[in-house]
Amino acid sequence: MYDAICLASGGLDSVVCLHLLRQQNINALPVFINYGQKNHDREFGSLVENARISGLHQPLIVDVSGFGRVVRTGLTDPKKRVLEDAFTPNRNLILLTLAASVAFGKGASSVVLGFLSEATAIFPDQTDRFLRAAEDAISESLGVSITIVCPLRDMTKSDVVRLSKALGIEQSYSCHDGGAEPCGKCIACLEYTAGG
Repeated sequence: MYDAICLASGGLDSVVCLHLLRQQNINALPVFINYGQKNHDREFGSLVENARISGLHQPLIVDVSGFGRVVRTGLTDPKKRVLEDAFTPNRNLILLTLAASVAFGKGASSVVLGFLSEATAIFPDQTDRFLRAAEDAISESLGVSITIVCPLRDMTKSDVVRLSKALGIEQSYSCHDGGAEPCGKCIACLEYTAGG
């Protein structure tokens, strides 16, 4: 039995969420969703290593990689531009729906994800309006209340970086391109240099 399901990619934001949940004695299961993203191997490797060195639960994998073979974007197709073609239609709705389905099966009443301040949102599926609508639709479809929780919603990336240092987090992988070194061009990389 888990208290929460945490959508976890191995990136800094979701790893920080897992550590915060543990600090609050919330028994959270990390769920890694392979939606066909280019950085799948490095993201998942980072998450597994984080779980190992920090004593977190090992992640549950949900494989819907066929999505990325059909929906070709900068996050799923090496031939697309990682920054300009980054919008991946319905990605966050699919991730939340899958996590809520796992939550339902595990008896958990909330799904946690590492969304930052709404001021940093650049896509329609990152807004508070989207989160409220998704929460309503998911709860209605399941017949039970599933709460979407965003512990970092009042933070910018620089806030999360400071918090990660205070938590002693040294391992994460956030680049959308999936290379051994961060590309410096994708949205995830640019968050670190945007001053936000």
